[in-house]
Amino acid sequence: MATISDIAKRAGVSVSTVSHVVNGTRYVSPEKEEKVKKAIAELEKLDQLPNFIVKKKRKEETMTADGEGAASVKNNTGQKYILILLSDQHSLFQDQVRKSLEESLREKGHVAIAVCYDNEAERLERIRTLFLGTGDLDGVIAFPDPLGILGKSFFGTLAIPVVLIGNHIEDFHTDVFLPDTFEGAYKAVEHLAKSGHDKIAFLCEADEVSSHRFRGYQKALEDYGLAVDDHLIYPGLRTEEDVFSAMREITETEFKATALVISDSFPLIPVFKFLNRRNIVVPRDISVVSLNEFEWAFLLNPELTCVDKQPGVFAEKAVRTLLRRIDRKECADRADLYEYSEETLAAHLNIRSSISGIGRGPFGEKAESAELLTLSERDKDRIREKKYTAAISFHYTGKAWMRLQEKGIRKVFDELGISVITVADAHFDADMQNRQLESIKILEPDILISIPVDTKKTAAAFRSIVDSGIKLVLITNIPEGLTPKDYVSCISVNERSHGMCMGRGLGEYMRKHGLKNAAIFRHGVRDFFATKQRDNAADLALIEEYPDVHICGYLDFLSEGDVYRKTLSFLEQHPETEAIYVSWDGPALKAIEALEEAGRSDIAVVTGDLDYAVAMNMARGGAVKMLSAQCPYEQGEAIAKAAAIGMLGRAVPSFIGVEPISIQQENLLKNWRNIFREEPPAELRSAILQLPGEMDINPYSY
Repeated sequence: MATISDIAKRAGVSVSTVSHVVNGTRYVSPEKEEKVKKAIAELEKLDQLPNFIVKKKRKEETMTADGEGAASVKNNTGQKYILILLSDQHSLFQDQVRKSLEESLREKGHVAIAVCYDNEAERLERIRTLFLGTGDLDGVIAFPDPLGILGKSFFGTLAIPVVLIGNHIEDFHTDVFLPDTFEGAYKAVEHLAKSGHDKIAFLCEADEVSSHRFRGYQKALEDYGLAVDDHLIYPGLRTEEDVFSAMREITETEFKATALVISDSFPLIPVFKFLNRRNIVVPRDISVVSLNEFEWAFLLNPELTCVDKQPGVFAEKAVRTLLRRIDRKECADRADLYEYSEETLAAHLNIRSSISGIGRGPFGEKAESAELLTLSERDKDRIREKKYTAAISFHYTGKAWMRLQEKGIRKVFDELGISVITVADAHFDADMQNRQLESIKILEPDILISIPVDTKKTAAAFRSIVDSGIKLVLITNIPEGLTPKDYVSCISVNERSHGMCMGRGLGEYMRKHGLKNAAIFRHGVRDFFATKQRDNAADLALIEEYPDVHICGYLDFLSEGDVYRKTLSFLEQHPETEAIYVSWDGPALKAIEALEEAGRSDIAVVTGDLDYAVAMNMARGGAVKMLSAQCPYEQGEAIAKAAAIGMLGRAVPSFIGVEPISIQQENLLKNWRNIFREEPPAELRSAILQLPGEMDINPYSY
């Protein structure tokens, strides 16, 4: 006598699949079902059927005819069951809800049977005759198809409660729970738009892009002033080659997307397969959002951002509603007797690391990577032959940031034989910088590298430099009146990444320590596109990614000197403040002075840029809990390379954004060395060693 394992082996499927086919307890694909039936038929010819199948066949012979002459299930146990009726075997959402429904019903002592008609009328009719022709059915939780195959006639005159999930049934009155797929797609696209993306592709399995999801995608684009571009919309992706073809257009043509919104579950794996084969890195090269949540999304590298329709919530509400109706003996489609509910459940955007912000220049141009700045050996030889000269005009040189930029600039220039003939320090004085620029023009350098003290007050002086024929490379900000054709490039930190890094750093610290009330201290000079972009990105990260955090107030400052007084006043108005974001380290130190004066050492601070004072505060366990540090040496190298390429007459991206580094106590010493290109000061190493034992940091291990 054969066993169930023999059938599974002969059919090439699992034992559980054989059981589901024989007992009809779960949907099995037609291909696998056919293999199992074929294996059973072969064993029957050999008279080797297992006992459980022989008994099953005998039971089927006792099935009674119903009113239409078809068979119905004969239940001899006396226990009633609840039918879970699925419409689409490929629906991830239905499968996720089904699992939660089965678990919840089992915990409450109910038997659940899940079957799928897969949008087929004939299969649905078989299910109706098998399950609805018996008095053992206690209730139904159904997922109606959008085509209307599951209609009111399916339930006939049955007086049982029914809960619908996902769609209505025409002229059938009962309790309904609907996912807000429009809002889910809207939230995904909104977050991408706020993160700087303007070319967002939509990929879906369906032939027609008319779903609620697509309409949410459209509406978000329209609300954020972005075009709905047909070249970025890809329906009908049913095979791997369909997805590959779409991805080739998305990544290789002039319509190149910066982000993907993947509507259905099928295209997701082929998308990542394509990206991996082409060495396209997520999110560095392209951001990805799935409109479906997966249990394994956080296991990907990077972790996948998903729209979570919260299937567990659907299951919990559906079960509670159905069991309440069963207890009260209230059936479906009796609007004359009962009041039914309809509820649309909100989707949640789980933001993970598959999305990165796109930094923007002052004219909205994308911040390109410094990796694009390459020089061949022939290029270098041509530059050396010319013996070019360069001048540098800083707004201020009293901080490590400027000194490291100069060090990076000189390193590249020395290799190329470009001489730095002067370095000017304007001490934050616009008039002084104007005079210095006039003197530099007299020296007739081939290249001027500068960061403006004031974009308005120095505009005329920079215009004069441009008109003289000197190649201008700018740092961070653009003088008023200049356009990209007037300068080689502008190099900065990727300000959006810089702000997002700080916002997430503050959010994570607050989440870890159970803090709720945060304050935003931002640069009040709103025409400084760099700090404006940074501050907005930090605010966005806190609001969208940390919903439990409450922004209790905003403080705008015009100069570092304003911050001490304004912080004291802010604390009087908002004593509930538990953590503060400050745009960069200078004003952060002034805020910390005010916190100490007010006796508020409990307030955490997150800020930008690494220097000795903030590093020591962090090392000693002070207010500074996290830093987003620029890489000024690498910025200096990028500045020099851009200048050199400009002297060759080649095009350079008008804006280059260098990515920042996240710093906490644990990696402070390591990153000090990486950023400053030198050993950390002895005082810093000593302060780290005196931290509480749980830090366990070896200053010599980096």
